[in-house]
Amino acid sequence: MSKNTSKEPIKFYLEKRRDKDTGDIIEINVPINLFFSYGNGRFQFYTGFRTDSDKWDDEAMQIKGKSSDVIEINHQLKKLRVMILDAYKNAKVLNIPMDDQYFRDTLRNNDPLRKMRSKTKPLKECIDLYLESSKLTKTAVTVSNIKGHLQRVEEFCKNTGTKLSFDNIDMEFYEGLLRYCFEEKDYKNNYTGTIVKNLKAFLNWATEKGYNTNLEFKKKAFKKLTEEPEIIFLTFEEVLKFYNHKFDEKKHSDIRDVFCFGCFTGMRYSDILALTPENVYGEKIIYRIAKTGKNNTIPLNPYTQALLKKHKGHPVKCLPVLSEVKTNEYLREAIKKLNLKRKVQIIHFQGAKRIKQTKSLHEVVTFHVSKKTFMTNFLARGGSLLTAMSITGNTDLKTARRYYKVVDELKDAEMQKVFGAGK
Repeated sequence: MSKNTSKEPIKFYLEKRRDKDTGDIIEINVPINLFFSYGNGRFQFYTGFRTDSDKWDDEAMQIKGKSSDVIEINHQLKKLRVMILDAYKNAKVLNIPMDDQYFRDTLRNNDPLRKMRSKTKPLKECIDLYLESSKLTKTAVTVSNIKGHLQRVEEFCKNTGTKLSFDNIDMEFYEGLLRYCFEEKDYKNNYTGTIVKNLKAFLNWATEKGYNTNLEFKKKAFKKLTEEPEIIFLTFEEVLKFYNHKFDEKKHSDIRDVFCFGCFTGMRYSDILALTPENVYGEKIIYRIAKTGKNNTIPLNPYTQALLKKHKGHPVKCLPVLSEVKTNEYLREAIKKLNLKRKVQIIHFQGAKRIKQTKSLHEVVTFHVSKKTFMTNFLARGGSLLTAMSITGNTDLKTARRYYKVVDELKDAEMQKVFGAGK
């Protein structure tokens, strides 16, 4: 094979990806990709072959060595190069429109590609394999969430008549998925972005396994959408008002206790649900976080000690936790009865479209607000960010730092309250 020069329109290269645990570049069993630059177009393709980084000759764009397997793979790479160039020349002569699909179809209809695709399985079958594989390294809750997000993709295809196959997942598929999420389901950027993130994770897995050779999903524009959600929380005074309020119905007093326990510990619903007396050691709670599977320790305080003592004697759980649906339903009822007349402003995005709403606190409160309440009040009352992250098991410093902005706003409001507006 000729040496690699800047004028070479076709390049073979090793995919660069970092290990999600160590952050190091993966160097073992790395996919060999093809890149073809034609006019204003760029075509990327997974060849179906892999090698280790130290066995790859970047100059010659081939695998080092003279074994029969190496010779065969290098021969197939040369064939791919010739096929692409021939397809390009034919298109120029016959005035055939060229795009990624044209070159994929060209490669799909020849023997070398069929050989490389020998491992290909139907996409839906691969999803089942992916979910089984995920169970080895991810918690049951995480796997269940991934399954739900991939089901949203399947629903999009079923409801819009879109073909669900590896070859069909391109920018047109991506844009159709966004339109469906925004216009048909009224999903916002965060949930839609999570669907896209899990779809891309699945496609990466399928590509590494050799089931997928379409790299359209790796394009920069095929991206996860994000937005910074509003931090809805109760002030410390509101938490104490809720904590001390006398409710007529047991369901409201029970949900009050469970929610306040979250406000004073930062624990997630799933972790409070699983909390048993065996998790309480002296003046500490020691448990395994359901979302991450990591061990965590939380010191008790007078409020949490009082709540645990109040519900001591339950045969299984530490607190009277109901289903998440009922928990949120009764929580909204209790907050409404508390008569907190505060309004909150909610801003969401669908793509670049900004959606602004003003609602009463009881209309938008969910149990997750308890964790946000803990973080905000912990910082506002002098706690450190790193300690708050350690208590809640939060490892994303960028996300956690957003609470400082909220705390600064609290300081501004208190300053105006005490001294009034400046003249």
